[in-house]
Amino acid sequence: MGFALLPNGECRRLGSLEDIEAMWPHEDTRLWVDLESPTEDDLRRLGSIAGLDEEALDDCLHGEQQPRVDEFEGYIFLVLYGLLGLKEQQELDPHKLAAFCGSRFLITVGRDPLLSVRQVRSRCGRHPETLLVRGVDVVLFEIIDTMVDYYLSVIDRYEDRLEALEEKSFDTDVDEEVLEEAAEVRRDLLELRRLAVAQRHLLQPVARGEYDFISETLGQQFSHVCDHLSQVIDTVDGLRETIVSIRDNYHAGLTRRTNEIMKVLTLYAGIMLPLTLVAGIYGMNLPLWPSSNNPASFWGVLASMSLIAGFLLIYFRRRKWL
Repeated sequence: MGFALLPNGECRRLGSLEDIEAMWPHEDTRLWVDLESPTEDDLRRLGSIAGLDEEALDDCLHGEQQPRVDEFEGYIFLVLYGLLGLKEQQELDPHKLAAFCGSRFLITVGRDPLLSVRQVRSRCGRHPETLLVRGVDVVLFEIIDTMVDYYLSVIDRYEDRLEALEEKSFDTDVDEEVLEEAAEVRRDLLELRRLAVAQRHLLQPVARGEYDFISETLGQQFSHVCDHLSQVIDTVDGLRETIVSIRDNYHAGLTRRTNEIMKVLTLYAGIMLPLTLVAGIYGMNLPLWPSSNNPASFWGVLASMSLIAGFLLIYFRRRKWL
């Protein structure tokens, strides 16, 4: 549920709302409270203890707000999005994280578990002196920095996935699944880019020290986080060019395959047309043709048709059309 750092340097775990309520009145105590998939009642109770805004509390559990930061008296409220939950997933599935950051408290609320929050929480449990001692804004920075690191991990996955698709797009027997998967990746990359742009826009004023409750000494570190988000955006733009290349390769392969099919069909039609002509003329029953009363006439015509077909096959092969 959370941690409380006492003035004497002792760090206590907060396992319930009662523990939080007991520690909250102590002004010289730093607190980090993390609510993972809380109920409405628990969130409202925590909001009552900490004096949080009602609309901000509603945004914690409901809706899909854009990444943003709002200023209130005594704290700032941030809406962020992480990419990796506890379950391994192929598709992009952003998880919303709401954070209330004051001078002595940090409250994080997630509808779904986030690896970035759990990782920082685990570090804080093992070595609280490395985080809470430095301030609750440092804890917030570590969460955001870890969250953005996972952005880079996810973009690496998509990069590997597109490389494999690009290799498949060169195959002569490439199927429509390559195009469908490329379109799916493109949708995910557009969503990823949108989130990265929004969160970079959110963090740039934080890096410039425009918000209270965020130490100015963290400005340069937040600038590095913004640089990582810029790297994500640039990589996404490059991968979109790869998707265009995959589509071009697919359509080029489809065109080549269609041309090969049409070439073969045309050549076979070229062979059959003279035979059809001979058969049509022979079927006119004119006296100029060998009489149908002569048994050898049928075999003679059939032999001439075979000679024509053989001659055309040899001719096409010599011209390297077959």
